[in-house]
Amino acid sequence: MNGFRENTDVGKEIILDIWRMGMNAKKRIAVVCGGYSGESVVSMRSASMVMANIDREKYAPIQVVIERERWFALSEQGDQLPLDKNDFSVSIGADKVKFDGVFIIVHGAPGENGLLQGYFELIGLPYTTGSVLNMALTFNKKATTDALHQLGYQVANSVIVGREDEVHADQILQKVGLPCFVKPNNGGSSLGTSKVKESSELAEAIQKALAVDAQAIIERFVSGTEVTCGVIQWQGKLKALPLTEIVTANEFFDFEAKYNGASEEITPARVDTLVFENVQRLAMGIYRDLDCRGMIRVDFIIQEDVPHVIEVNTVPGFSEASIIPQQAAAVGIDKKSLISAVIEGCF
Repeated sequence: MNGFRENTDVGKEIILDIWRMGMNAKKRIAVVCGGYSGESVVSMRSASMVMANIDREKYAPIQVVIERERWFALSEQGDQLPLDKNDFSVSIGADKVKFDGVFIIVHGAPGENGLLQGYFELIGLPYTTGSVLNMALTFNKKATTDALHQLGYQVANSVIVGREDEVHADQILQKVGLPCFVKPNNGGSSLGTSKVKESSELAEAIQKALAVDAQAIIERFVSGTEVTCGVIQWQGKLKALPLTEIVTANEFFDFEAKYNGASEEITPARVDTLVFENVQRLAMGIYRDLDCRGMIRVDFIIQEDVPHVIEVNTVPGFSEASIIPQQAAAVGIDKKSLISAVIEGCF
């Protein structure tokens, strides 16, 4: 398909001429979304937000969808355009478009585990997230928890279990206690996650997590106030956004709570000022210590004024209703400016 529905070649050429003029004057940005996990639907929402709010005076964006079977671009009219994986170029009419940079908004594999970053490193395209090492590390919950613990951050005790391992509930619970959380070790959006209250529930919860990933992580339950803090590069400096407090009627902040309105997100969070500032400081410290880039979001549980790190999200949700845009708006940063800041950080 050539991506244009006009019935005449003249109409196509007029549109292509307008498109060429705009592309030549602006940075050509691929907004890459989709992916290979259950988070792909969330990724598509995030990409829609970027496409709707990106500064088109500065950038010429093209949405690129990644699926296991194929990669393709989308025209403004919604037609699928061929994409050449050899150089990540898109064919529009007779033109072969190459990009100046990539806005990665793929939640989960392959955009959040380092694979996509490795590909862009190989072909020499700047991108908006952390490096291959940073993304591979932070996608692995156990590796991230261990690294943060060694760096001096408060984290929950945890145990890792693989698909081939024998599960000894008594040994696991001796280390993490009850209640506890069972999650896929590699994954996000709380897919495959369970809160376990009784030892009899542990085996089923582990199998649920192992259906999503080859490893399951069992973590001690930390009781307290759940908050999350976004960190971005803003005007050449690292900036911690206001904390958001998560209040949910569900057992925990699961997929339904995150994306289907079953939670209340309060920005700024209703916590003590010293705790608020400490969490911001910790979030920026994690950004630096793990060598992050672009925007991240760090989730914490505050227990008796002590913040415990729960998760580091290196490609956080970015839809119209997502937390990072909410936090940015609270300090006067609109979506267009936020998107521009993320893009400029990759050059």
